Amino acid sequence: MKDLVKKFGNITAVSSVNIDVDSGEFMTLLGPSGCGKTTILSMILGILEPTSGSISFDGQVISQTPMNKRDVGMVFQNYALFPHMTVAQNVAFGLDMRKVPKEEKERRVKQVLEMVQLSDLAARFPKELSGGQQQRVALARALVIRPKVLLLDEPLSNLDAKLRKEMRIQLKRLHEEVGITTIYVTHDLEEALSLSTKVAVMSKGIVRQIGSPQEIFLQPKNHFVANFVGYGNFIHGKLKKEIDKYFVFEADKGFTLRVRKNGHHRVGDSVILTIKPENVKIVGEKEEGANCIKGKVLISDYVGSTTSYEILSEKGDILKVNVLGLEPLPQNHTINLYLAPESLLILDKE
Repeated sequence: MKDLVKKFGNITAVSSVNIDVDSGEFMTLLGPSGCGKTTILSMILGILEPTSGSISFDGQVISQTPMNKRDVGMVFQNYALFPHMTVAQNVAFGLDMRKVPKEEKERRVKQVLEMVQLSDLAARFPKELSGGQQQRVALARALVIRPKVLLLDEPLSNLDAKLRKEMRIQLKRLHEEVGITTIYVTHDLEEALSLSTKVAVMSKGIVRQIGSPQEIFLQPKNHFVANFVGYGNFIHGKLKKEIDKYFVFEADKGFTLRVRKNGHHRVGDSVILTIKPENVKIVGEKEEGANCIKGKVLISDYVGSTTSYEILSEKGDILKVNVLGLEPLPQNHTINLYLAPESLLILDKE
């Protein structure tokens, strides 16, 4: 995708998107509803035409190629199965449209049904299947045509949590077996991290960061991505000086923190420090010094294995903390927090 733009009247749904997807890669477009993910899929599929920019497969621009000649398979959010057709007939539909000979068609349908573990249900109709089984039929129908690119538009969102996890594992297994170039759309961070070889995080039609799941999760480049992947604490301030391998950061509200240098920022920069709630440690009341902050419990949310807190610091910042296996502390309880320099990230102010 090169300089891809899609406008609907005065509304820009996709803005100057540049994404390269390698052959065999599992690329996920991750972001909140309305950020342009499905619009991009629709342009790749051919349902929508780009306002400007281009889409190419193997160096060949396909932006003007008719939808039925793009060699793309699509799995929709609602599966879009034909209710009057059996599983086998649904799967064979794309082959019928391509006038594939009968023997070849039957062989490919049988092969792909085995792949998605639905061989025993070939004669059933969609209404006789569970949600997970219907999802696999939709996947088989897309795979049987052997497309160059497989598009998946939030295919697990209609399933319950347990089944969603099971289907995620099956999708991962299938991709490893088939090796097809896949573009997957989701707003679910866990799905993106689990399935992808590469992730593009989007908001308001713009790609905010592209990288491996590990890079996106551990090294977010900006406030939006950090917030989306769970860095719930953001402290505004300035880098005041250097001490060995650390910067001394002075928060706008007066306290100081040490943070490891990152090679991108310098003394004098106005920045945001961020840290994940699970990386904020509760320490003994007598502990003081660098990176220790005193505060009081505003809210505690106990859910069994973890407890989440909102802590009001002495300087007025609210910090979020997640801890494992701790009895919930009462409101207004005085608490000492430690923000390890290695767990803090430096972000540019936007």
